[in-house]
Amino acid sequence: MIAALLFLLALPVAGQKVHELCAACHNQHFDDLQKHKHFAKGMSCDACHGESKAHREAGGNQLPDKVAAPAEQPTLCGSCHADQGKAYSTSKHGKAVVARSAVRAATCTTCHGTHAARAPAGIQQQCNRCHQTLPESCKKPPPAATAKVACVNCHDQHTLAVKR
Repeated sequence: MIAALLFLLALPVAGQKVHELCAACHNQHFDDLQKHKHFAKGMSCDACHGESKAHREAGGNQLPDKVAAPAEQPTLCGSCHADQGKAYSTSKHGKAVVARSAVRAATCTTCHGTHAARAPAGIQQQCNRCHQTLPESCKKPPPAATAKVACVNCHDQHTLAVKR
């Protein structure tokens, strides 16, 4: 009798998608995720964090199955974004991150955000956090009148090499 009752109580949970289970505690992350392109394409929390059943059952007192450390982000994101991951891995930032350098370097989420996509102005702010002193060539107005992020007008988006 008790087993049958537990089974019936578990039915709504069994049919729920992982992001619906996460939303109860992580409502801001869930709200952000719902606005993300990844969510629109069917990705859920488990794509990056695994099923995290033990995390949910422990009321958050246990870590999710996966939390991508900076050095793990290029592989995780690159599993879907192969061309961008390959380009990033050749960049100064990518090499520093993968080598677990003591020098902090931009990762995928630095530019793109974690649960919500970062707006172009936010990407520019992220660049400026580390690159406060810029050469004179970077202080000129962007060459394109419609440019939203000045850095990528002259630098490749993922290698950050100067465009020629």
